[in-house]
Amino acid sequence: MMRNIRYILFVALILVTATGCEKIFMAPNPGTSNIDILNEYAKLVKEKFAMLEYKGVDIDHLRDSIAATITDNMTEDELFAALTTITYKLHDGHSDLTYGDSTFYYPFYKDGESAIDREILENNYLGEDVAPDIIWLEGSEEGVYKAIYGHMPQADDIGFIRIGTWMEELSDEEIEKIFETFKNDKGLIFDVRDNPGGDPTLSTKFASYFTDKEIYLGEEYFKTGPGPDDFKGSKQYLRPANSDNLFLDKPVMVLTDIWCFSATTTFMFSLNPLDNVKFVGQRSGGGAGSVADGFLANGWHWDLSVSEFIDLNGNHWDNGWKPDITVSLDTTDKSKDEVVERALYEIRKLTASPK
Repeated sequence: MMRNIRYILFVALILVTATGCEKIFMAPNPGTSNIDILNEYAKLVKEKFAMLEYKGVDIDHLRDSIAATITDNMTEDELFAALTTITYKLHDGHSDLTYGDSTFYYPFYKDGESAIDREILENNYLGEDVAPDIIWLEGSEEGVYKAIYGHMPQADDIGFIRIGTWMEELSDEEIEKIFETFKNDKGLIFDVRDNPGGDPTLSTKFASYFTDKEIYLGEEYFKTGPGPDDFKGSKQYLRPANSDNLFLDKPVMVLTDIWCFSATTTFMFSLNPLDNVKFVGQRSGGGAGSVADGFLANGWHWDLSVSEFIDLNGNHWDNGWKPDITVSLDTTDKSKDEVVERALYEIRKLTASPK
C-alpha cells in the first residue's frame, strides 16, 4: 500500500514539474503594437500562403517597405489600410483580412468580364412564358435555386443546366433526376456563369457524371511548414458517378465568365481533360486554393490560401482559365444571349448529320 502511494505521489510530482516547465518555456504572446501586428501578418503570409512564388510576391521586401510607414500613433483604420497592401499583392480572392465590419480581399472580378444578364437569359430562354418545361429547383432561400434545368425553346434536343451557386445542397436523387432528363439529347449546355463557388464536393459530384473511368487531374500542393519548399502534394482524380445516366461522348459546352470562382474552378478543372467538353464565354476568376484562417494578436481575422492546384499539364488555375471559345455578351441587345447562342451553334455543328 505504501509503495502504491509513493508511486502516485511520484507521478503527480512529474505532472506538476512538467506543467511548471511548460509555463517557463511557453512562447510569449505576440505583441500588439502596430509594428508587431505588421510583422505577425507578414510572417503568417510567408509561412502559410502557398503561392508566393507563383504570384511573384517578395514578402520580405514588401514587409520592409510597409514597415517604413508604420508609426506608433497610427489609427486602426490606417494600420488596416497598410496591412491590406499585403493582401492585395497576393492577387488571391480567397485571402482576406477583416477588421470590425470591414473585410478586404483582392477583387479578382476586376480582371475580367461578366458574360451574363439574368433578365436576358430568363426572358428569352428560361422563363415560364417562353420555356414552360424548364424546371426551377428551389433552394433554401427565396430567389435562390439549386438548379435550373430542362430544354430551352431554341432546342428541344439539347439539354440545359444552370447552377448559380454550389452552396445549396442537392441530394443524389435530385442530381440523378437532372441527368436522366438529358439521356437522349444530342448535347448539353452547362451554365456556371456568375457562380462564385460553395461546396467543391458538390461541383465534383456533378463533374463525375461526365466520365465512366477514373481520370488523373493533377496535384494540389499544400503548404506544410514555414520554409519556402515545405509542401506536400496530393494527387487529384475525377471518378465516375455510380449511375446509369452518365453523359458521355456527346458535346458539352460549359458557359463561363470572370465570376466563376472557387468550387466552380474545381468543376472546370475536373472537366478540362475531357475531349468532348469546351468552355464558352469569358475567362474564369480562379480561386483554386484551399483556405485556412485565424486571428492576429489584435483580434483581426485572416484567411489565406494554403494550397495551389497544378493540373496534369503543369497549368496553375488560381488566376482563372481562358475559355476555348471567347464570346462577349451584348447587353444592349435584349433579344438574345450571345454566349448561349454560340454554345447552341457549336453543338449543332458537331452533331449535324453528314450530307
